[in-house]
Amino acid sequence: MELSPRLQRLAAAAPPGQPIADIGTDHAYIPVHLVKTGIVPYAVGVDVHPGPLEAARLHVAAYGVKDRVDIRAGDGLAPLQPREVVAIVIAGMGGGTMQTILTEGDAAGKLAGVSRLILQPLEGAGELRRWLHHRGWRIIDEDLVAEGPRIYEVIVLEPAEADNDTRKAIFGSEENAAVEELYWDLGPLLLARKHPLLLPVVEKRIERERRALAGIAKARQPDEAKLERIESRIKALERVRAWLSPARG
Repeated sequence: MELSPRLQRLAAAAPPGQPIADIGTDHAYIPVHLVKTGIVPYAVGVDVHPGPLEAARLHVAAYGVKDRVDIRAGDGLAPLQPREVVAIVIAGMGGGTMQTILTEGDAAGKLAGVSRLILQPLEGAGELRRWLHHRGWRIIDEDLVAEGPRIYEVIVLEPAEADNDTRKAIFGSEENAAVEELYWDLGPLLLARKHPLLLPVVEKRIERERRALAGIAKARQPDEAKLERIESRIKALERVRAWLSPARG
């Protein structure tokens, strides 16, 4: 079974030899791949929708791994038992939805024993990173994966203290709302590693902010506060662009 580039990257983040859960498993591609290749001994696939659940069960049966992949119906982490798995994959949904799943799961004790989160948010990645940081999760790996016309973000976290060295290297002692938002939005490790797909993302954002700035400046009575916020974002983006520039080595 060959996984798509996005699913391959998610599967590659699984801790070897440890049980894992895939939330919103759809066809259970990741759980089946991980147990079939011997990377993990046991996996749980969870989905709330009947169609994907049936597809997942058929897929598990077709690959002969029913004894090692358990497909369960339910919302979020609810079908899991505390300390049942060490890692959790949540992919293909918004960052806000992931926050809700993790908040409700934590309140119910479902994150007990979990030492790795493997996330692929479709949107809201910046706020998700910041939210997890304030709850004691540290990003240990990040990546951008091109698949078709889209670029997907993969974020891997473990409980630990965060390292702000990259933030200081880019922005120095400067601290404001634009710096805070941009740092988490672009991703601490993607910035630290100068991911090759990140520079064009930053360039597009600078162009978009400059167009917005020009539009507001043309107004008869420009909103000075809004102009200041956009100028602050452009300044922060230009600092990032300089950091990512190949000229820096």
